[in-house]
Amino acid sequence: NISQSGSSSSLTGTLLLLLVSNLLLWKNVASVPMCAMRNGRCFVSLKDMFDLAGSLSHEISQEVSRMLTEFVSTPLTSDFLTHQAFITMVEKHYAEVHALQSTALTSCHTSSLSIPANKEQAMNTHYEVLLKSADTLLGAWKNPLEHLEKELSTLKDVPDGVISKAKLIKEKDSGLLEGVKSLLNMVSCPHRLLFTLLIINEIHVGETENYPTWSGLASLQSDNEDVRILAFYNMISCLDHDSKKVDIYLNILKCKVSQPDNC
Repeated sequence: NISQSGSSSSLTGTLLLLLVSNLLLWKNVASVPMCAMRNGRCFVSLKDMFDLAGSLSHEISQEVSRMLTEFVSTPLTSDFLTHQAFITMVEKHYAEVHALQSTALTSCHTSSLSIPANKEQAMNTHYEVLLKSADTLLGAWKNPLEHLEKELSTLKDVPDGVISKAKLIKEKDSGLLEGVKSLLNMVSCPHRLLFTLLIINEIHVGETENYPTWSGLASLQSDNEDVRILAFYNMISCLDHDSKKVDIYLNILKCKVSQPDNC
C-alpha cells in the first residue's frame, strides 16, 4: 500500500530527525528554541520565561534574607543568637538530645548535593545542569516550607511578619518550581515539533523528583523551646543559603539568554 508506505517513511524520517536533534551537543544556551509552541503558534518567548524565573528567584532570595534578619532580631532569639556562648550551649544540648555531633547542626539537608557552589562555578556550568540544580534545590524545600509555615505559628512570641513571609516564600517557591520545570521541558527537547507534541500531550520531560530528604520536623516540634528556636534558626539559614544559589543560577541563565556575549 503506497499510502501506508509513505506514512511509514514519513514517521521514520521524523523519528530520525528527532533522534539526531537530541544527540546534538549544544555549546551554549542560544541554541535552545526561542519560543514555546502550542498549536503551531509561539505563545511565550524563552527570554520572557527566563526573565520571569530570574526576577522571581531574586524576590524569593531577598524575602528569605529579610525573614532571617527579622527572626534573629525578635525578642525570642535576640537574647542568645548574638551570644556565641549561649549558641554553643544550645548546640551541645541539641546534640545530646538527638545523639548527634554538634557539627551536624550546621549541616543543611541539601549539603550533599553536587551542584555549583558559587557564581564562578555556575558561570562555567552547562545551562541545563544549572536548571536541574535549581529544580533540585527548589524541590528539596517544597516539603520543609510547608512545615516551616505551620510550625512557626506555634512558636511563642514569633512576629506575624515572620509567619507571613514564610507563607509568601512557600507560595513563590512553588510557583518558581513549576516555572523551572517548564523551562527544563523546553531545553530538554531541542526540536520544536517534539516540544509541541509534549505540550499537547502534557508529557513532562526532565522532571527531577528524587529530592534530598528533609528530617528536621522532630526538632521543630521539640518540647525544648531552645532546641526549637535553634532548629528554626538553622532551617531559615539553610533556606537563605539555598535561595541565594537558585538566584545565582537562574539570573546567570537569564543573562545568557538576553545578552549571551556579556555574561
